Amino acid sequence: MHGELGYSLKDLEVRLPASRSSLSRYLRGQSLPDERLLVQWCKLSFTGEDRLPALVELLHRAHEAADGAPSPAAESEAGDGTDGEDPAPRGRRRLPLVLAVVGAGAVLAAAAIAVPALTGSGRDGPQGTGAGTGSARITVHNVERACRHSRGENCALGLARDPYVPYRRSNVVGHVWHGDVLHARCRIANGITVTDEAGGHSSMWFQVDHDGGQAWVPGIRIRPEQLENGGLPSCPDSSLPRP
Repeated sequence: MHGELGYSLKDLEVRLPASRSSLSRYLRGQSLPDERLLVQWCKLSFTGEDRLPALVELLHRAHEAADGAPSPAAESEAGDGTDGEDPAPRGRRRLPLVLAVVGAGAVLAAAAIAVPALTGSGRDGPQGTGAGTGSARITVHNVERACRHSRGENCALGLARDPYVPYRRSNVVGHVWHGDVLHARCRIANGITVTDEAGGHSSMWFQVDHDGGQAWVPGIRIRPEQLENGGLPSCPDSSLPRP
């Protein structure tokens, strides 16, 4: 999820109730977050809420493996706002925490086998909910306010031929503008990451109808509240571009 979001630790610190030092420990596997923080973290991610039930179960099992270690809430509070020494000797805390991380790693490996659709990456297949085709209307969104009332060439946003190759002029097959309504059929969550003018990131793409065929619009170019459209499934392999 961290790679998908593209946020730095500084960005995450603003969005989550945890310090950079605590977040860094969670990402390095040196500490476990509490459930409340995990839920908030998942809500930031484009596919995190789909993963949330499995992640909460993994977190509970990791805490069970850390029986005798400090609670995750206490760990978070100790790391927030200060990097001072913990009053408890480090030697007494290290072994239970290491066991928790090892236990979580084993459970994550099992989960990767059980839910490959949620843990897959690269171009081997789409990520998200079950494969298929659906139908939904999505609205183009331009973060540049000056372009929200203009259909000039400088305000055009590109539709791509292939969501797995760089989002450049050579990959553009059409244009849309802020407020245009598109007919979407399905989505993927593991396309090329696109960054908008405000610094937002997304690797989600939507397949849309265009000139009698299909094209792809980056998720970062549609209204944010439509990114988690439950009516759209993952795109089937047959709809994905072939090399």
